[in-house]
Amino acid sequence: AVIKSDRCIDCGECIRHCPHGAKKAISDPLSSMDEFKWKIALPAPSLFGQFDNLDEVDYVLNGLLKIGFDEVFEVSKAAEIVSAYTRIYLQTEGVKKPAISSACPAIMRLISLRFPSLEEHVIHMLPPMEVAAGLARDKAKREHPELKDEDIGVCFISPCPAKASYVKNGFGSYKSQIDAV
Repeated sequence: AVIKSDRCIDCGECIRHCPHGAKKAISDPLSSMDEFKWKIALPAPSLFGQFDNLDEVDYVLNGLLKIGFDEVFEVSKAAEIVSAYTRIYLQTEGVKKPAISSACPAIMRLISLRFPSLEEHVIHMLPPMEVAAGLARDKAKREHPELKDEDIGVCFISPCPAKASYVKNGFGSYKSQIDAV
């Protein structure tokens, strides 16, 4: 099976629909975090939807601490910040409408490959997972001044293959602040 890179938007549909299981999502083993002194888990809001009858997200958050993370920083906190800035941005005069969020890497890739005329409508703002990674790193350095940047590892926990690909490959000249997915 071959992916045509000039057409692929990293949406993951090939993984879901291939009858032979020829394509697999790329992710990092949990052991990839062993090289860091301070390990931060960034659970995506969609993570909690993977569990039936989950009455309390703290079960999952505590589970992340029990498997070896030193801290858990929920991406939903950063999503609220991005949403607030987006509302302000949309009130700015001269914003091209419709405005398109840059939060989904598959949509960004679709626009760049197939609909470049829409690029001027994209809101140039980091996605919540990147904002969360930056906030989590800053918090860790504030609370643990003995840590250097290279001591801190950030692991984004997401079921989305597009976001995993984004972290691995970056987007344009931007390199992700996330170390593992």
